[in-house]
Amino acid sequence: MGNLLSYQQKIKMILYELIVLKYPLTGVAKRWAIPQEKLSRFKKWFVSHVFQQNSEEIERKLKALPNGIMLADETFMGSRGNSNREIVMMNKDFEILSTGAALEGNLKESILEVFYKIPEACRNKLKILITDGEPSYKSIAKEFGNKAIHLAQLHNRDQRGEVIVSKYEKLGPHYLHYKLIMDWSAFYNENHELTVNWEIAFLKGKIQATRGRPRKSDLVQKNSASWRQKLEDYRSDSFDKKGTAKFFVNFRTNKLSMRAGAKKWMLQLLVPIFKYFKGKYITTNLIESKHSQVKRKGVGRKQRDKEYGHQLFALHAFLAEYDYLPFTNLVGRPLYRYLTKKVEKKGFGYTLLEHEQKSVQTVLSAFR
Repeated sequence: MGNLLSYQQKIKMILYELIVLKYPLTGVAKRWAIPQEKLSRFKKWFVSHVFQQNSEEIERKLKALPNGIMLADETFMGSRGNSNREIVMMNKDFEILSTGAALEGNLKESILEVFYKIPEACRNKLKILITDGEPSYKSIAKEFGNKAIHLAQLHNRDQRGEVIVSKYEKLGPHYLHYKLIMDWSAFYNENHELTVNWEIAFLKGKIQATRGRPRKSDLVQKNSASWRQKLEDYRSDSFDKKGTAKFFVNFRTNKLSMRAGAKKWMLQLLVPIFKYFKGKYITTNLIESKHSQVKRKGVGRKQRDKEYGHQLFALHAFLAEYDYLPFTNLVGRPLYRYLTKKVEKKGFGYTLLEHEQKSVQTVLSAFR
């Protein structure tokens, strides 16, 4: 019983060093006199057991989405270029909503998969999506159409400090993309006149091609469909597709006033952004700070198994927010023979002292 209690305590200490303190495997293996390969297998085995027993608590916990603001970004597990990418989505209260591994060459589907991990009651409240310049995040904004504003801060060297605020309007199988291009310090200074560049682009959607003559049900009965009228208006020469607009930013009344070239749809995009970034630079620093909090220094390098890499990142994210490891039943006694001292069996018999040495015999010598 003493060995068992000591073993349980040592297992907890090892897990604390590996998961919470994030010590490197080499140091922990030397300190506990355990082969590094065995310790690595134990860590992977423990992480998989945590997810088998607590996946709902770790990945699908219902959280709020205050003001409908969601931030999304990718991060590297280890050093840049030598590790797997992880997609992270969080709310403005610094809580992670969902995470997932980014598959190579399939980033758009990976982003949508991570987004749909979020419970429906939470994701349907999305109003503002804040990301970097990765184009694949547009797929989320497209699904919400006019209901969602997509804010992208560009990090390229040539476009650093540039911000694009956009929304999508669905036209049948196509989209109209409304964009405002401005500087990241647009709402940093107090009362001033703000100049933005705007653009309306037509994004052609996929139309399913069929063979043979179309059926009567496939024919458009009304040639004056609303989306077709908007498309014709867009294609006309009188429709302005790009230009410059001015607004007056009033910090005292917390209002934006339209000036030369401004239109109502531009104001609808800027007002929610202004309420959130008033007196700040428009950046993705909040989610970048979350990456640093989760990874810190010792989170593992590139993992051959991407699923295990995702589970490890999600467990660290859960630990950073709640400061405890979920209760997990460990099957068997892993590392038992490395953590318990070998106790030599005592001889059973009578102890004798002969020639200043103790010896044990099971039968007493006969008396004559």
